[in-house]
Amino acid sequence: MQNTISRMGGVVTITGQATLKKIAFQRTSVLQDVVDVAESMRPEDAAELYALSGDTPKGGLLYCYLRSKPCMTMVSRHGYVMGMYGVIPEREGVGRIWMLGRNEMTTDKLDKITFLRQARIELDKLHNKYPLLFNVIDARNQVHIDWIRWMGFTIIKRHPQLGMEARPFYEFVRI
Repeated sequence: MQNTISRMGGVVTITGQATLKKIAFQRTSVLQDVVDVAESMRPEDAAELYALSGDTPKGGLLYCYLRSKPCMTMVSRHGYVMGMYGVIPEREGVGRIWMLGRNEMTTDKLDKITFLRQARIELDKLHNKYPLLFNVIDARNQVHIDWIRWMGFTIIKRHPQLGMEARPFYEFVRI
């Protein structure tokens, strides 16, 4: 029997000869995702959001959800929301890319591997629509810094005092 992919109840399932396998996937965000991610946002993400904007996780995510084109949600193979990402258009071909997640984003090894494999593919799709992607990142968060470099972004400037807390941030770009 040939493998098929079907989507039922928000979970992607691959079926084939005597196998049933659920995999993590991305989908267009819905308003409930804002609540789900905000309620258990990674502490590093919440700290970065507050340091830059002074906003709460729910307020920051709602802003991103309403302004982004697209706004996407990452869903685990178990069906729970892992995080959200998107691009806020700044002008034609230029977008402010962002991603905020929950702790569950990195706890399941298989979900993490699927996420890492898909991340560059999804980024390429966004980059086709926005040839210039940029944002800033909290200089305290080495994991985020390593992540954006791995994704092909370049840090172009250090801002010694930026945002509500006047903390150091790095500006990054992908052209």
